[in-house]
Amino acid sequence: MKSLLLGGLFLVATTVVAATDPQITGIAKNAQFKACLSTVSALEKFFGEGNNYGSWASWATSQPDKQPFNVSMEITFSDGDQLVDFTVTPTPDGECSYVYTRTWFSPKSCIATSKEGFLNDAKYKTDLNKNIAAFEDGGTRVLLMPAGSGCVVQKKEVGFRHKKQGT
Repeated sequence: MKSLLLGGLFLVATTVVAATDPQITGIAKNAQFKACLSTVSALEKFFGEGNNYGSWASWATSQPDKQPFNVSMEITFSDGDQLVDFTVTPTPDGECSYVYTRTWFSPKSCIATSKEGFLNDAKYKTDLNKNIAAFEDGGTRVLLMPAGSGCVVQKKEVGFRHKKQGT
């Protein structure tokens, strides 16, 4: 596995939040990531509302309002956990873009998982190489990767120029 470290970019991670804010929105506020706070809040609500979750965030300490803000969330359900990773980035023209990946394990095979309700409207697109099947449903992509007798599911979406900053 390769990793890239960009020189001069310092990242900070914390779980300190304001008592009146939702967990991730509070972290973003404390980090001075204000430009796309409404997009962070919308994503936190989309994934976290009504669910038991914890998070870990990373952001630039230099000009955080002009840099990506990244969050990893563990959402705990009675039948298993999900890992959500999302990044919100201000764009030069004053919009906010985001990308998320939601990952979970299905004890069913990938063939059986491909017939689950969350993939009803998805169309098979391709195999990435040999073992990972790719499906698409509008702007959402779903990848199915065999894992023993089960299947790792990744659901991905990109929101380009999603919302005007500060709204």
